[in-house]
Amino acid sequence: MTTVLSSKGQVVLNAQLRRSLGLVPGTVFSMRREGRAIILEPVKSGKLKCRLVRNPRSGFTVLEAPEGAPLLTTDRVRDILADFP
Repeated sequence: MTTVLSSKGQVVLNAQLRRSLGLVPGTVFSMRREGRAIILEPVKSGKLKCRLVRNPRSGFTVLEAPEGAPLLTTDRVRDILADFP
């Protein structure tokens, strides 16, 4: 997997990689150099609290996630289950 450095110093992370790591726009990274390698690590923030609420339109109980929580997509579920023993 490769990426290109833009004239603004930006790199694009592959969508599958972002999904598998639960990265969303606004994710903060710590960055360090190890030899000629650049290491980016997502900074863990406080746990995002989800809650169960009743959807007023359907009447069903649904999980409400706060702003910035990673989307739970089919691909993300597949990746999570692949790591499950």
